[in-house]
Amino acid sequence: MPRIESLLSARLFMAAQSVENRLYFISNLSGRLSLYAMNYGGSVPEPLLPPHIALQNPHLIGGYSYYVFPQLGKILVMLDKDGDENYQPNLIPLEGGFPQPAFGEQFDNYRVHCLRCDAERNLVYLVAESRSEQKD
Repeated sequence: MPRIESLLSARLFMAAQSVENRLYFISNLSGRLSLYAMNYGGSVPEPLLPPHIALQNPHLIGGYSYYVFPQLGKILVMLDKDGDENYQPNLIPLEGGFPQPAFGEQFDNYRVHCLRCDAERNLVYLVAESRSEQKD
């Protein structure tokens, strides 16, 4: 009987962004979605986030899951806390590391979406939904 386990565990490679001979992408290589980088043309994918941090499926987040800003040497990553879907903008170095809030506590009571980015001007356009106020 042929074994099919390898077919059932196909790896995902999503939301690729090519920046200065590096390819950044979201994948489930570690068993959960995370951010990776590799050299353009081929190399071993390098994880950029600590193993306990998982990203949301980029098709479900509404906007960018991450965006690379090479002039700043940073990557903007939209993270939630344990799957609560209250995405917050965080920054990590291009080499990876522990995420730090991009705007301090500015968006603590909001669900934030990163809708547009301009790496040449180092601009990001965010939309924030209040998680404490009701809409009329």
